Amino acid sequence: MNWTYKGKEILSHEDLPEECTDFVYELTFTDNTKYIGKKTIRSMRRLKPTQAQLRVRKNYKRIELKNLPFVNYVGSSSENEGKTVQSKEILYLSSNKKTASYIEAATLFGNNAIFTDEYNNKNISGVWFDNSLDGLIEEEDND
Repeated sequence: MNWTYKGKEILSHEDLPEECTDFVYELTFTDNTKYIGKKTIRSMRRLKPTQAQLRVRKNYKRIELKNLPFVNYVGSSSENEGKTVQSKEILYLSSNKKTASYIEAATLFGNNAIFTDEYNNKNISGVWFDNSLDGLIEEEDND
């Protein structure tokens, strides 16, 4: 099962823009449930400067983008264990983690993901959980 983005199959990092470091995705399972999440696919790594770089400037900082595995990724939620993935779709691409986190949260809130059985998500950003509305008091209309 491969990732898709706007109808195009994604097989490796080369199929995504070079500046893309994270993406927001939706997994669909064979039981028709879904899961929305985000995945970091490239990260900034601080490396020791080379001898040649140190000769140029003493406080040289060497930063490189490292590709992280994502092709076989099927989500990190324990709610998805034992389920068979039917499709893996990339919804949004991002050039930083902050944007990806914001878009993931907005997508989850927009789809009411933690309040419906359609989604396997049980929390949003580790702050809002599926039981967050347990204390809600709904008054009946007496018209």
